[in-house]
Amino acid sequence: RRLAALTYDTLQVIAVLMLVTLLLALVKLNQGPVYQSILLLTTFAFFAKFWRHGGQTLGMKSWDIRIVSNNDQPITLMQCLLRFMAAIPSLLLFGLGYLWMLFDKDKLTWPDRFSDTHLIMTPKRDKLFNKKKS
Repeated sequence: RRLAALTYDTLQVIAVLMLVTLLLALVKLNQGPVYQSILLLTTFAFFAKFWRHGGQTLGMKSWDIRIVSNNDQPITLMQCLLRFMAAIPSLLLFGLGYLWMLFDKDKLTWPDRFSDTHLIMTPKRDKLFNKKKS
């Protein structure tokens, strides 16, 4: 589920970054460290907005996953930043930070551990609607 949600979100982020690149190209700012910083901040803003408001990106929503802090509360902006920053080396090291969950006793990834957050499975909408009809 995590991999599927990450793949879905990656496609969305690529689309957003393409739009940002187009806008920056119009003002001749589509190269160099400023451009790269804007793309990094845009990517962080994408995830932070979804994680802070509802605890789910669109990919996570599709796969019935929600992120919460370890006290089962919505995550803070600082936790978003820590999670995002931990995700970078987790991915760059050939996904090792995410594969870590296969060996972790609590099934947590490096971003989970570093940001004091975890993922929970949300009930499927069909099951919720069927319960209400009964």
